[in-house]
Amino acid sequence: MKLYIGLLVLGLLLVGGGSWGLLSSPKTIDVPEGDPIIAMELDFVMRGEASQLAIYENGTVIYHEDKGLRPPPPPGESATRTWKTGNIPAEELNNLIDFFKSSKFDELEAYYQYPDPSSGGGVTSDLYCTISISSGNFSNMVKTFGYLTPDQGTTYPDMPYPLNEIYQRLRVIIDDKTEEVYHEPIKD
Repeated sequence: MKLYIGLLVLGLLLVGGGSWGLLSSPKTIDVPEGDPIIAMELDFVMRGEASQLAIYENGTVIYHEDKGLRPPPPPGESATRTWKTGNIPAEELNNLIDFFKSSKFDELEAYYQYPDPSSGGGVTSDLYCTISISSGNFSNMVKTFGYLTPDQGTTYPDMPYPLNEIYQRLRVIIDDKTEEVYHEPIKD
């Protein structure tokens, strides 16, 4: 009888432990084959934050945001990565691509830096922003550095047209079309 009860308890522990492991395991993120057609990368070096957005041809949206990258992290905290996924309808994706085309994104230069008003050069912000598109034969990648935001990252009005407008549209997709699927510590 003691052996039977011992085996039963051991079995329950194994089943319970296995179930807990399944429930607490990282979510899988289905990444479509091929490269994204629209991508955006933001880096705030001094703030210790970075994020990447990828939008694929089928409308899949994958976004991740890293925080606490600049050492040392506050006591008891570590760097974290938050993953969000979602999907945008084909019509919305086509409208976004059409905006890239109509705003002549493909004619922008590869690099822009915010001019410091006091000296005509230099840097006033540590924001690095890269936006790219590759849809059919329409493609370009534009990198910017040093642009300021007056409203906690919602807009960058000093960026050359149409970068601020594209940034705002991509931010709406991140905020309204994705949901958090996983949050993890970033290990050294």
